[in-house]
Amino acid sequence: MAAILPAIKSTTGSSPSYGKPNQGQMPKTGERLKNIQGRRDRQAAEKSAQLRSQLPFLRKQDIAKFRNSYKHNLCLDMLTEGYHLSFCELINLIHQQHERREAAGPESFLWTKPVLPDQPEKLDMMKMYLTRAEAASRLGNFAEEYHSRYDLAQVFKDNPDDQWLADHVFSTCLEVAKKVSTDGGKMQSEGHCNVGLCLQKSRNYREAAKHFEAYYKLAQNHKQDWKMTNGTSFYSDACIKLYHIYTIIGTELGRTAEQEDKEVSLETLKQALEMAKNSQDKKLEGEASYNLGMAYQKINELDTALSHLFNFYESCQGDSNSEGIGRACDSIAKIYARQGNKEKSVEFLKRFVELTEKTGLEKEYCLACHNLGNVCNSVGNYDEATEYFSKAYNISRALADPESTNVNRVQYGIAMAHRMMGKFANHIVVGDRTCITRLAEWKSVRADEFSKPIPDTVPGAAYHVVLPPPPEDTNTEESVGEASTEATASEAAKTEEEEDNKTE
Repeated sequence: MAAILPAIKSTTGSSPSYGKPNQGQMPKTGERLKNIQGRRDRQAAEKSAQLRSQLPFLRKQDIAKFRNSYKHNLCLDMLTEGYHLSFCELINLIHQQHERREAAGPESFLWTKPVLPDQPEKLDMMKMYLTRAEAASRLGNFAEEYHSRYDLAQVFKDNPDDQWLADHVFSTCLEVAKKVSTDGGKMQSEGHCNVGLCLQKSRNYREAAKHFEAYYKLAQNHKQDWKMTNGTSFYSDACIKLYHIYTIIGTELGRTAEQEDKEVSLETLKQALEMAKNSQDKKLEGEASYNLGMAYQKINELDTALSHLFNFYESCQGDSNSEGIGRACDSIAKIYARQGNKEKSVEFLKRFVELTEKTGLEKEYCLACHNLGNVCNSVGNYDEATEYFSKAYNISRALADPESTNVNRVQYGIAMAHRMMGKFANHIVVGDRTCITRLAEWKSVRADEFSKPIPDTVPGAAYHVVLPPPPEDTNTEESVGEASTEATASEAAKTEEEEDNKTE
């Protein structure tokens, strides 16, 4: 049977309490404890009251911190403190990241990367530096604003996943540096350098070159004044960076088949050589000469290429750069080979082989032996070609390089065939019993015995191809030992007359 609820007592003009006692009617803690019967229940109630008194008083904002996301609370704090520009910049960056992920699609690599709202430490870092920069901007202290943004960019630049954030912050650093008018443009030059490096990492080489050129122009008037933390001047650093970017652009243009691109490539590489000279770095100057020499080699201006390659060769000798000397010797030898100067080509290739053998550069030593074998094979020096191809083949096998091993195996076989070709042909021409026996054995087991002398023949028959004697007449009954000189002469005369009659 259902229980009957008591009637709700209410007075006219007052709202119902719905079973909740009024604040004035709430019994105090001591009164509630007195009403509790039993020692255990009273102890539990006292402990509960003690714990309840230790709880902090939570406001609405405190409760919202637990209910809302970390990004939401951080943005709310920025707005509460009055940094609305920092809030807008942060929100725009979050939207940019979201748009990039959506454009790439769910199957892209970007979807595996954590987003900014899920990285509280990064959000705190951005809030700290952005608000500091905004506060400096309000005071007109643009130098402090620049340094705050620069410090934030340094946090992101070493992480490849945050490179896009570093690019954004460095670009804002450049905009802020343009407002600084008290340092003669030093911050602006540094800003151009950082933006150029970011563009170079993203392979936007043309735009990077523009910023490096602006960096160079600003630093040109302060060659001795502006120094970096490591002691390098801004001017030398600008020259080095321009050398690298010009080399990249010139090399890429040189790979195309268009004649206009090749001309632009040469001009760009010349600019790279000029920047290397301005940097006072002999090693860079040598590398620039090498790149320009290889570019001239591609367009068949071999004499000009040789002059630049010899400059590289001399600079490497001054620095004791063994690897560079080897590259120079190899390139110079190839140009001499194209010019038909086989002796000079062999000379520089032998230098290349000796150098790599002493320094223990196995890959370079293999390449040197291969190139020298090619030249020796082309000039008919088959013994040396076989020797060098054998070394190249064994080294490539030791290095476990299948491609190089297959190439050197084929070249080694060709050189051995060339070396054996003359002696093999000589055995066929002589055609005595010994020669036929050796030929038959070679057909069976490929045993090369053709270098052995051939008995009962003229001296040197095993090393030079001998023309076969004219066929003897079948009517002649003289033996080989009894034939006289006159009979041989008459028979030869008859043979010539018969051939002349046939020809007529």
